[in-house]
Amino acid sequence: MNFCNLVVMKHITFYLIILVFGNSTLFGQTDSVALNYLSEYYFESVLPYSAYTSSYNQNNTNYLYAACRELGVVTFNVEDVYHPIPVDTVPLIAFNNFKPTNLSQNGNYLYVSTGGFDGFTQNAGLAILDISIPNHPVIKDLWDSVAFNQGAAIAISDGAFAYLGAMDKGVIILDVSDKTKIKYLSSILPDPNFPEVPDLFSVPNARGLWMLNDNELLVANDAGGLRKIDISNKNAPVEMEKYANVDIEAIAQSAYNNIVVIDHYAYITVDFCGLEVVDLNTNPMSNVFWFNPWDCDLANWDGGQGHTNNLKTVGDSLLFVSGGDSELLVFDITNPVNPVLAGSFATPFDSIATWSLDVNYPYVSLALIDNSIWGVPFYSNVGGIMLLEANVIKETSIINHTIDKMFFYPNPVNEKLYLANYNLNTQIYISDITGKLMAMYTNVSEINCSTLVPGLYSITVFTPEGVLIAGDTFVKN
Repeated sequence: MNFCNLVVMKHITFYLIILVFGNSTLFGQTDSVALNYLSEYYFESVLPYSAYTSSYNQNNTNYLYAACRELGVVTFNVEDVYHPIPVDTVPLIAFNNFKPTNLSQNGNYLYVSTGGFDGFTQNAGLAILDISIPNHPVIKDLWDSVAFNQGAAIAISDGAFAYLGAMDKGVIILDVSDKTKIKYLSSILPDPNFPEVPDLFSVPNARGLWMLNDNELLVANDAGGLRKIDISNKNAPVEMEKYANVDIEAIAQSAYNNIVVIDHYAYITVDFCGLEVVDLNTNPMSNVFWFNPWDCDLANWDGGQGHTNNLKTVGDSLLFVSGGDSELLVFDITNPVNPVLAGSFATPFDSIATWSLDVNYPYVSLALIDNSIWGVPFYSNVGGIMLLEANVIKETSIINHTIDKMFFYPNPVNEKLYLANYNLNTQIYISDITGKLMAMYTNVSEINCSTLVPGLYSITVFTPEGVLIAGDTFVKN
């Protein structure tokens, strides 16, 4: 064995430790999540067409809805996950030319926020779509108001009432008990001077909403931090509490985008400052965790590697987060106060960026935003949707089984890597030295490595049940 081979073997030994035990030796991780690309549908136009929201039909997951800023609401048939097909569009003119931004489902109805929030002034609005025929949504009613003229970022509903995040105009409460007759009830503007007096770059905006119960609403208020609102009286909401992370405020402008809550912990996407967990049971609310992968500061707002915006949970163990230029991050939240990054689908500084997402496990849909004209806070020139498959790999599956060495050739490799005895009913993963998943294959005997950059890679083979049966490393010339 010459010196070069010895060096490689030392690296292999170290890397296999990281591979076998995930990141548990460093971060306490219990599961890892492999993300496999399935398909995409890109809107083709000379204009920037963007999908702001990607949302599976909860009653019939063969269909997916996308709120598209320039197109309206597009319905996709995703029964064939490898070939998503647009089958219906509720056009922009049907929304009185107000731009759809987000949507949520309750029963057989979609609640669509309209009015945009991209710098062009439009009335904040709400549209209710009947999706009892899932491939043909029908508008039941529209509402908008010139009094709220900065657009809307989100709409949620419990069926009887709807809550509309109307950017710097605050939160609007609407009576939607009659789907054909939306009624305005009230609005609330959370304290605009917290945590600081607003200026051009620090504007409180009602961006994300979460109903804690019938009486309490959480608001991700952009530069205004996190707010808790008493909505027990729908005609007179009252601000109860407010919170902002002082550590973020010390180095950057906080920007709280959206929220999900499990038990009494709020998971909040904080723009280019990553993910924060806040304990809602303390008085005042308090930080228990802050994941800051991009070392946020004011300088990386424009052109940074990532930008967290929306998030979804799978049970109480996995959290999926849209990552802007980093596309998708997945966290193990088994320990709610210490989320661990369990997987990612991240290619910073490419031409694709994710705005929102939804999960119909094991399938994940990403909404891709085309902001090639504006380029802020990240650049993307592709709008549409992308479908992925998520596979959880249990640590126990790894450490309780003997890992065999693989037989493959050539090593080092230039183009094709040929495998032996692993072409039947197996899944094969290629990861780089950082642990980032580069590719996943099913039932193959050869792998095209021509697109990989030179370096050291791991190759692992799993059963369909997620049991690691073989692993090794190879060098790409």
